[in-house]
Amino acid sequence: MITRTLLVGVLALGLAACASETDAPASETGDVSVAGSFEDAPAVPAGTYTIDASHSRAEFRVKHLGISTVTGRFDGVNGTVTVTDGLGSLATTATIDASTISTGNDQRDGHLQSPDFFDVAQYPEITFTSTGVRPGEGSAFTLLGDLTMHGVTRPVELAAEYVGSSSMMGTPKVGFTATGEITRQDFGLTWAETNEAGEALVGDTVTLMIEVEADGAAAEAPADTTVAE
Repeated sequence: MITRTLLVGVLALGLAACASETDAPASETGDVSVAGSFEDAPAVPAGTYTIDASHSRAEFRVKHLGISTVTGRFDGVNGTVTVTDGLGSLATTATIDASTISTGNDQRDGHLQSPDFFDVAQYPEITFTSTGVRPGEGSAFTLLGDLTMHGVTRPVELAAEYVGSSSMMGTPKVGFTATGEITRQDFGLTWAETNEAGEALVGDTVTLMIEVEADGAAAEAPADTTVAE
């Protein structure tokens, strides 16, 4: 029972890295790009793309006792990516179904969904809304945005990269990755149980890993200009 409780706490706090303190202000920059140059950035096809949940993922990692890493994921990632004029114009919104949390243990996942942790019945969604981008080197950039979970919003920065574009059966596709580190104590996640030696069970640093594949509008088939005889 103790082992189960400790592991649940580890995973909950890791996932809650996507959360924020209730009294922490959201970003006030608005949905704008940050000053800088994207001159060396690769071209990104303009359009509004819908995130493909079956080829996208949101994961988290957190240390347990400082000697191992616990990994979990959310499967229900949805949203849009909009590009109007190159990588510097990128804007995105994403929604995660909190009930899709998966840690490889059904009993643990059920506990994480309960009011003890995510309370998915009352707070079914985790959301991210971008507020700007900052240029990096080549296809790399910093994605700024507001992350909301359990009714709480906090600004975050993610190290992102444009992976490239492709197409399948006439549907254009783009790919992105993003990673970030959050200190859970900054989000009011102060669960601080220790083992018998006084060592913290849960690390303060939580790593977030996101991969997104998004679909644009399929090309329209050419009109049939055949004249009936």
